[in-house]
Amino acid sequence: MLSVKPEVVSTLVDCFEYLSNELKDDEARTLRARARDMPAELVSKGFSYVIVLTASRGDLKVVELGLTSTSCQELVKSARDRKLGKEDIGYALYGAILLLSLKKLGAIGEEKFSKLVERSLKDPILNQTAYTVMDWIKRLAEAYLERRRE
Repeated sequence: MLSVKPEVVSTLVDCFEYLSNELKDDEARTLRARARDMPAELVSKGFSYVIVLTASRGDLKVVELGLTSTSCQELVKSARDRKLGKEDIGYALYGAILLLSLKKLGAIGEEKFSKLVERSLKDPILNQTAYTVMDWIKRLAEAYLERRRE
C-alpha cells in the first residue's frame, strides 16, 4: 500500500476541521456518506468513473476547482456560490477534495477536468494512489463529520 505524504494528511485534517464547523448537518451527512461509498466504486469501476460520478451528481465546476485550488475554504465557497443542494454538495466536495489531495501528492498535474479523465483512463497506477487518499478521506470524514444518532 502506498503511503500519503504528511503534508497531504495535514491538509486533509485542516480541511475536515473546517468542514465540520462550516457545513450544515445534512451537507456533512451527505459528504460523509460519499466518503464511505466511493472506495467501493473505485475498486469496481476505477478512478475515472469515480471522478466523473462526482462531477455528474455534484457539480463539474466545483470538482474541477479541486485541480487548481489550495484550500477547502475555496471549494466550499464555490459550492455555496453555485447554490448546490445537500446531495450535490456532498458529491462535488468529495470529488474536489480528492483532486486537491492528489494534486498536492503530485499524482496528478492537470488543470482541466477533461484532460484528467483522458489521462486517468491510461494510468492504472492512479487507481491505487487514489484508493490510498480515499481511505484517509473516509476515516477523517468518519471522525470529523458526525453521523446523526437515531
